[in-house]
Amino acid sequence: MDATTTGEAIALQPGETAPRIPRPDGARAPLKANIFEFAVGLSSQLQPMFPYDGAGAIVPCAAVMQGVDDGHYGHFFHFNTIEEIALVYGSNNAMLATGSVFATQQLHGVNSFLKDPADPDAFILITITQHQSEDGDQTEAVIFRCQKCSHELVRFGYDATPHDVEGHDASPWGGGPDDRVPMFATLWGSVSAAAEYNHEAVRTCPECGHVNPEFPTQLWGWQRWVTQWRTVNAARKALEATAAASQAGPAAAQAGPAVPPAVTEAGAR
Repeated sequence: MDATTTGEAIALQPGETAPRIPRPDGARAPLKANIFEFAVGLSSQLQPMFPYDGAGAIVPCAAVMQGVDDGHYGHFFHFNTIEEIALVYGSNNAMLATGSVFATQQLHGVNSFLKDPADPDAFILITITQHQSEDGDQTEAVIFRCQKCSHELVRFGYDATPHDVEGHDASPWGGGPDDRVPMFATLWGSVSAAAEYNHEAVRTCPECGHVNPEFPTQLWGWQRWVTQWRTVNAARKALEATAAASQAGPAAAQAGPAVPPAVTEAGAR
């Protein structure tokens, strides 16, 4: 008996059966999105395109950059225990050509990837795909270095273990097991690291004395995504509370809606 793969016969040993890919378990229904349509509505760079980021998930995230007046997007380093894949869907006057695809190293630099970030015609549309840990810990870090001497100024490490893997801890960002939408830890870690770095005392290099410029967090949109994450989860809880109260009786239905916790620049509670 032979099995075929891409038209080629595979000889099977006595007692062997043809290999089969397991059927989908139904945990993640197939979804599709058009990257060009999706990117129009981005609220954050590195925004996940699909609602799946649990154990073993493949998480494509979108980013779109274009030239800005002062050309200042900043630069940092990202560390992930699992490598990522980048794919460029379109670019102009950028360091990465349209159609480029590559795997990042665990520690990799991040910037606008534009040759001239002040050129209004420069742009790049890219996806960065992360692979979530199957069954173990996953750690990440965002690192800022002095632009003059490369001395490390901030290393913000955080636990990015998927929410459905044992050892996951949502407490750093004020999350919990009843969150309808899990936090995408990379965005929380990025905005938290940038908030720490942007203090002038931290940006002043202890080695060479250079005062590094503030990181333009607003261009990256991370804080907006983290803030909306809190509001969306609070809205879900308000809906559930209202539904429960409507079934319990008129008196309970008069209770006020859930209010999301205060949000700081660092995305903390």
